[in-house]
Amino acid sequence: MEMTPDAHGGKLHQQILTEKPYPVKYLMAFGLNPRMWPDTERTLRSLKKLDFFVNLDLFFTDACKYADIVLPVCTSVERSELKTYPNGYTMYTAPAITPLYESKSDTDVIFELAQRLDIGDDLMRKGYEYNLDWILEPSGLTISELKKQPLGIMAPQDPFEYKKYEEEGFHTPSGKVECVSEVLKRLQPSSSPLPEYKPPKMSRETQPELAKEYPFILNTGTRLPMYQHSRAFRLPWIRSLRPMPSADINGEDAACLGIEQGDEICISTPKGQIELKANISEMLQTGVVSVYHGYPDADVNTLIEADYLDPISGFPGFKSLLCKVEKAGGR
Repeated sequence: MEMTPDAHGGKLHQQILTEKPYPVKYLMAFGLNPRMWPDTERTLRSLKKLDFFVNLDLFFTDACKYADIVLPVCTSVERSELKTYPNGYTMYTAPAITPLYESKSDTDVIFELAQRLDIGDDLMRKGYEYNLDWILEPSGLTISELKKQPLGIMAPQDPFEYKKYEEEGFHTPSGKVECVSEVLKRLQPSSSPLPEYKPPKMSRETQPELAKEYPFILNTGTRLPMYQHSRAFRLPWIRSLRPMPSADINGEDAACLGIEQGDEICISTPKGQIELKANISEMLQTGVVSVYHGYPDADVNTLIEADYLDPISGFPGFKSLLCKVEKAGGR
């Protein structure tokens, strides 16, 4: 944890299945979406291997089908949230309605569980709003004060300082401007410590023979604004805006392939294939096809190998995969 206190969620399934560096037997997940990651089936297999799995969500998702216990959580209009902005503007929202049925907020579940487990943490014993006051303490603000100002207030700002680096240095190991990453040199000697472009390992540059069969660049995880990632994906009236899984493709490419708007097409990679509808769009460059993730009946992330990862960051290659596009039934 030298560089960051976080970890890639996509690595979780690997640790569950391999039990390395140590086994994971129990999991409590908040809004787990197995279709976010490459090789969805592998993620689902890892959930089946767990001895005990609790999932919390707004909707009964695919992950919920694998859980021993499913806990319903409330929406953002049923709970208060502390919101802070870079300019210092701060507000504590008031819920529009009380939580429906037996649903609770994520934080209520966490703090109630901490009480039941008696984990020996004074902050956790004192509840959610006390912890928010603890976070806000350096600003001089309190939750009780913010509750009296429902439109929010400006937190006191420290005077802006120019050229702080002359006294403090830069936030690098040496305190200086570094063109060569000493950290990368030490932690990953096989990678260049100098910034340099390297094409993806599955690309036209690195695998020209493969690119002859799979000539398109596959872009997954495209954001559709009405869904807010996958948050509102299951609301029927919003889902009706794009009810069927579809692939965005440039008009020139579609014409060359004999594909028209709404045609059934097949997208394939060396790992597998899916069928979905064509959506002709001038938003894409030629040679690129883009698919939104999340549709169970055409899950684009099943086309990506689980270990297709950036060698430095470990992030999946969602934007840099080769694929083939054909009109369905025309092969």
